[in-house]
Amino acid sequence: MSELQLSTHSGVINYLEFGNPKNPTIICLHGLIGNSLYSFGELIPYLRDHFHLILLDNPGHGKTTSFPKEEDYLFSNLAIWLERAVEKIVKGPFYIMGHSWGADIALHYTRYYPDKVLGLILLDGAFTFPQNQPEMTFDYAYLGWKDYMDHSLVDYKEEIYEEYQSYTKKWNSRKEKYSESLFRKRPDGKFELVASKFSVLAIVKAFFKEPFQDAFPFINAQTLLIHADYPQSLDAARNLGILQLLENIKDFSVYKIDGTSHMLQWDQPQVTAHIISQWIDEKLL
Repeated sequence: MSELQLSTHSGVINYLEFGNPKNPTIICLHGLIGNSLYSFGELIPYLRDHFHLILLDNPGHGKTTSFPKEEDYLFSNLAIWLERAVEKIVKGPFYIMGHSWGADIALHYTRYYPDKVLGLILLDGAFTFPQNQPEMTFDYAYLGWKDYMDHSLVDYKEEIYEEYQSYTKKWNSRKEKYSESLFRKRPDGKFELVASKFSVLAIVKAFFKEPFQDAFPFINAQTLLIHADYPQSLDAARNLGILQLLENIKDFSVYKIDGTSHMLQWDQPQVTAHIISQWIDEKLL
């Protein structure tokens, strides 16, 4: 592994690099309040021998500089930010993979920079939240995240583990470290999220201002969606999102991994990696 930093007009971009650059490159984008290793650490052992992996910390997350303005977090602006980063990191076209919020970034990047993308991989994102979930009004989502950020301060590491352990059926010591990396210790000894309330709420607004469905008609890249099956209450939203993808994207594949929740790459990393590898191998034939 190499941990590298890139200086840009918007500040520092932190990223991790795995694998041989001669292999197909996958740009990996994590979810909201996450970081690169948190989202993709479990997949790395199953992908690093076959692909060149670039795992970025998104703006305001991990060790990457936050944006100063709310509108900077719009997906159209994140696409510009990402293009300026990847043109300095990799040569030639690549695959792009995002989990959750990262899937939306990857989707919109593919819309605006189609010539750069060999294939788009969506991990349980960019097809349900919020537009296909009737309960997810702006007020409900915004106030819910505001409340979460207001109460995210914890006294002990064990409180972090207790929360994040509930996100997966397969907890281990690695996931303790991934979860702990989302927080920093303050002078008073308490732990706060690295991602700021300002960044998180700006991102929530972006989901509503630039809906994922608006990007679907512009996607010409081969697209793979891998999604969870829990909770079942999201099945209607999942089915609607899949139908929208099928109607708009000519080369679209979808896989459901049974027994997984939103962090499906934590629940079933080997299965997730196998689907990704097999899909890319088939496209390369």
